[in-house]
Amino acid sequence: SYHGIEFMPFSDRANYRTVLADMYRGLYALNVGTDILFPESHNLSDYKVIVVPPLYVASDAVLNRLVDFVHAGGHVVMAFKSGFCNEHSTVRWSMAPGPLREAAGFHYQEFSNLREPLALKGDPFRAGADNKVSDWAEILIPEGARPLAYYDHPFFGKFPAITRNQFGKGTLTYQGTVLSAKLQESVLLDVLKLAGLTGPDQKLPAGVRVKHGVNRNGRKLHYYFNYSSAPQTFPYPFGAGIDLLAEAAIAPSQSITLKPWDLAIIEENEASR
Repeated sequence: SYHGIEFMPFSDRANYRTVLADMYRGLYALNVGTDILFPESHNLSDYKVIVVPPLYVASDAVLNRLVDFVHAGGHVVMAFKSGFCNEHSTVRWSMAPGPLREAAGFHYQEFSNLREPLALKGDPFRAGADNKVSDWAEILIPEGARPLAYYDHPFFGKFPAITRNQFGKGTLTYQGTVLSAKLQESVLLDVLKLAGLTGPDQKLPAGVRVKHGVNRNGRKLHYYFNYSSAPQTFPYPFGAGIDLLAEAAIAPSQSITLKPWDLAIIEENEASR
């Protein structure tokens, strides 16, 4: 239910639902398609990156599946409070983050609410005015994890706000606080690059969304949507084809301009192999 997914508020502004939405919006802004995975999903190995909202209530078995995913070469982006309680919503007796500890590369015993947003020291993700975290701070003590960012604060600044741990063949990137939308997008982009999942789709203008498919003739299709009130121009990065709506040939690197709220559908000439 609506209230059920808000069972874990961190402040008047932040809860499971808002963090989930921020993570999803970051991927959407980056033109990255997403699937929703459930604990019983059997195909984790089909993915290179798994993004985990606050996984406050979860069994050892579920958490260990994520640990195994990382060890085998996957990349996880994980929000704070993950691993805190077991499947019965009982706080684990083991040090947080419970079964995730080795893969995460840190432990913690204390956490705090943040009354006001804090900046990250040195603006490590070049977020400018959006270089802010808020609401929640876990006092992370690294045990091998590499700090990616520290709080700009006389006390909290002793502890990392974001960490990354190499575990087996993969990595676990952990967010011990609530990130601004810009920071969340930047962290996700950093992990996508690490996993080799970035390309021309992430270089499109902010108002342009793209989807890809293959038609029954085996030819790739690229759908470009301009969700803005201004014209958007970008270079076409794929194989030669035809703009199906304009009935015009399109060459690689050719400039495409979409009118406000317009779209283009491009079919490549060569069938995919």
